[in-house]
Amino acid sequence: MSEVMSWIAAVPTLVGFALALGLSPTLYGATADILARNQNVRARLTWLLSGLASGATVLVLLLHGFDPATLVAEAHHRGDAMVEDRRVDLIVGVVLLVAAAAMALWVRIVPDAPGGPTRDIDKNAPPASMFVLGFSSAIVGFTTFPIMYLTGRLVASLSTDPLLRLVAYSVFLVALVAPFILLAWLWSRFPVAARKVTAVYERMLGWDFRRVALVVLTLGGVLLLGFTVLAHR
Repeated sequence: MSEVMSWIAAVPTLVGFALALGLSPTLYGATADILARNQNVRARLTWLLSGLASGATVLVLLLHGFDPATLVAEAHHRGDAMVEDRRVDLIVGVVLLVAAAAMALWVRIVPDAPGGPTRDIDKNAPPASMFVLGFSSAIVGFTTFPIMYLTGRLVASLSTDPLLRLVAYSVFLVALVAPFILLAWLWSRFPVAARKVTAVYERMLGWDFRRVALVVLTLGGVLLLGFTVLAHR
């Protein structure tokens, strides 16, 4: 009975871990790009999700048996030191403002956004190139390591039987790719809305996002400098 209760509690937890890992602007942006272009959709999406699942699997295998206690303690100590050091906030704030100044200079010198050669390259890229994007999205990030570490620990705690562990991990993988498959299904079920979204997406590709980046960098720098002056008093 206790094993059944463990599985009942573990399944929604595994689903939550999977949704958290897949919650990436890069992945959803790539999926929207694939659907909007409407070229080799099935192949590109299959390669993207295959890379995502493969990256997650490689990471969970690498972290299997890893004891992070010492690393966490050291990171906690260094993190506290950085938070208490006003110089870190000051340096980062100045760097952001310098980057904002460079962005402003770029916008002034080149008022029009750079053209779209990169877009043509992406459009004509083979579907298999999506595998690399999916793989890297599962490995690179601030939350990927803790999520996959906890996933591995949870799967290992459910049973010593490799087959049952594989079943538990399959629940994680299904939940990981399900939102993207659902998004593609909804896209195909509502073609009129899909065409409208595609038209908006095509216009967005021509936007100049440098000004948005300029505002974000400036605000970040000002906030950090203000935090340095006020919070450290």
